Amino acid sequence: MRQRFVTHFRISSVHTKFAFFALILMAGGLVMASDAGAQTELTNSGAWKAYTYKEGGKLTCYMYSQPTKKEGNYTKRGDPHAMVTRRRGSKVVEEVSITSGYPYKDKTPLKVQIDGRGFKFGIVQDEHAWADDASEDKAIVKAMIRGNKLTVRGTSRKGTYSLDSYSLKGFSKTHKAIVKACP
Repeated sequence: MRQRFVTHFRISSVHTKFAFFALILMAGGLVMASDAGAQTELTNSGAWKAYTYKEGGKLTCYMYSQPTKKEGNYTKRGDPHAMVTRRRGSKVVEEVSITSGYPYKDKTPLKVQIDGRGFKFGIVQDEHAWADDASEDKAIVKAMIRGNKLTVRGTSRKGTYSLDSYSLKGFSKTHKAIVKACP
């Protein structure tokens, strides 16, 4: 079921959503997009920020963070981030995604660790990656709530790698805000 949902999500709107997300990061505020409407900042706590917007008449909430430390043997890349998205009325209530700022090597999963506990993000498309199934998202979010540090190691199509470290400071408070806004 997860594979089918993610595939549909990718085909229909992943590029639009992440292009929209990039605009938010650059503008640092309220932005308009053709399929999403106005963004409203929900909260900002520690290293994490949360926003809401309406998509197809339904409220969507998401939270994101950028790495506190970026390492690797790459020469150029876009802005990486980790994101948790909640959609009202969706079969998949909560989804964790990672983007690196470069296209990932095909069929090469990302290595994600939260305080040393490993998770595999094996669904990879261009610059974006997701856990293999929805049940994994729940475990990842739970680990992020309790954790201090998230690390992501990815490999690009060119064979270069990145190792990004994220602070989980403020994650729990920000997550509570998106759960309340998008139950």
